[in-house]
Amino acid sequence: MSEEDTYLRAKLTEINSAIDRLTQMLNRMIEVISKITEVQDATSDLAIIANANSEKLDDIMSMVQGIKSAPATSSSSGLAQKGAISSHQAVLDTLETQIREGVIASDLSQKLSEAAGMLESRGASGQIVVKMQRWTRILKTYGRVDSISPTDLGKLRDDLKEWSRELAKAR
Repeated sequence: MSEEDTYLRAKLTEINSAIDRLTQMLNRMIEVISKITEVQDATSDLAIIANANSEKLDDIMSMVQGIKSAPATSSSSGLAQKGAISSHQAVLDTLETQIREGVIASDLSQKLSEAAGMLESRGASGQIVVKMQRWTRILKTYGRVDSISPTDLGKLRDDLKEWSRELAKAR
């Protein structure tokens, strides 16, 4: 082989490797462009869905406006009272989950006081609030880290059931 042949082979090898690099770069560019088109398609789909949701929200808002502008009947006040009683019952249910064996009296006293305050602010029966405050005072007679005696715990649970029944009667 002559020098010219060697030179031509080297140049052809160099051109071949450059073509391979260009092919790889073109393949990457094609991948990027396909991803961009996928993202654009997804974005346009999301825009269509968002517009549909916006129309649904507008419909719902107009229905709500229609409901608000309708005259209130006496049944709505009855519903409001039942809703208030349900929220009172929810406060008692939450309190019931906190009454358990080994509970610290000062902690439960604090929870009872908070629950009584919530019920009082929500317009609950005065009798229930007074009874809850009575239990708060009883629990404050315990030491700061003493647990409640099983007897008192049983009595408190019984009173809690009675308070729930009183709320149910108010319905």
